[in-house]
Amino acid sequence: MSIIKFGTDGWRAIIAENYTFENLEKVTNAYANYMIEKIKTPEIVVGFDMRFMSEKYAEFVAQKLCDYGFSVKLFDKPVPTPLVSWAIKNFKYDGGIVITSSHNPYLYNGFKVKNSYGSGFSRNEIKELEKFLYLKKELKLKKGVLEKINFDEKYIEFLKKIIDIDSIIKSKIKIVLDPMFGSGIGYIEKVLDGYKYLKVINNKRDPLFGGINPEPIEQNLKKLMKEVKDNKSDIGIVLDGDADRLGIVDNKGFYMSSHKVFSLILLHHIKNKKFSPDIIRTVSGTFLIDKIAKKYNLKLYETPVGFNNIAEIMIKNQNAIGGEESGGFGYSYYLPERDGIFSGLLMLEFLAKEKRSLRQILKSVDKEYGKLRYDRIDVHFKQQQRKDIERVVNDFEKELIYNNKKITDINKKDGIKFILGDDEWILFRFSGTEPLLRIYCEAGTKRRVVSNLKYAIKIIQG
Repeated sequence: MSIIKFGTDGWRAIIAENYTFENLEKVTNAYANYMIEKIKTPEIVVGFDMRFMSEKYAEFVAQKLCDYGFSVKLFDKPVPTPLVSWAIKNFKYDGGIVITSSHNPYLYNGFKVKNSYGSGFSRNEIKELEKFLYLKKELKLKKGVLEKINFDEKYIEFLKKIIDIDSIIKSKIKIVLDPMFGSGIGYIEKVLDGYKYLKVINNKRDPLFGGINPEPIEQNLKKLMKEVKDNKSDIGIVLDGDADRLGIVDNKGFYMSSHKVFSLILLHHIKNKKFSPDIIRTVSGTFLIDKIAKKYNLKLYETPVGFNNIAEIMIKNQNAIGGEESGGFGYSYYLPERDGIFSGLLMLEFLAKEKRSLRQILKSVDKEYGKLRYDRIDVHFKQQQRKDIERVVNDFEKELIYNNKKITDINKKDGIKFILGDDEWILFRFSGTEPLLRIYCEAGTKRRVVSNLKYAIKIIQG
């Protein structure tokens, strides 16, 4: 029997290996049982991305749920995951499903689940859903309703109202946009409505994603970085495969860490939007956020990795902005879920208001809060190696020394994070969706970050 396991944002698996119609039916049945226990006749939306077979998988799921008496709204084209979440919140649906594997390699597809707030399922909700996976509980066939929908125009009009588009148009900012062959294609373009200083790359459907993973991290953005530099553009914007995450390239063609992006978005709200939010960051988030929170006397929450943990707080707190290391940012006044499209527009609005280059802004942030540099590496491993890796990492805790530096504090909120003093830390955490050990590091210099990460690899491989 194929093992089906939900991670931090639903179920993902390799197409034709574990991601089969047979397993998709099991997951759909589990979801149906879960929903029917709570709502007699659920009304949900089903979206899908541009991956191989996504539309067929979505049609299969939608028809199954319709056969169980659900009222199903199926998008008539590939859509960004945040559009599904936005539709749930704004049209009061009971939940939603997105057939997507987000930033994972092209071999994968997935089954993202959204609750009635439009956010990903919480850990408790996921546990409840998983209980139904292997229960042999029969579902009664009923006559449901299946309807095709398209909310593109309404979503775009909403974004135009919430963002100061006029300031962006008047600024004449030169933009390069990279939707990474994903379902975010066409949205920022339509919001900016023919803006002549916008250049778009990788804007066609390609289930192979141009041979790279559709994740907005530095090693995947060589083409975007070159385009920004060659065109002397002011900013490069990149969306991941389902457009819920954002990456930024500065006006010199250098990749900006998501930590710096989150910090600038936060400062934009404080300075230009006159908004004093509570702040939510994950355990892998930068200490720069802590410094901003301290300066402006803002409440700060820390959560485990996974935007569903941030969303749980945002649902209860309508005055919060949350961000995660992987480039997902959310705003409780808008949606308790990530939206790379909205976040990208916020960055353009910020640049238009500041009337300075990104490089100038970053220098001023370094000057005010101190230089902080960050990087992350992912180590692939075989399942039988996991215990050995855990043992090696736990040895640092016993010795209280890491790479010739004293460990001043240990955080086990998610994985194990060693605080080394002087705004320096390293975090070891196993991915919830792939066989990867993620190693995160922040320090005052790039040299120290590189040294800490190299030391981690040396010890683990040794």
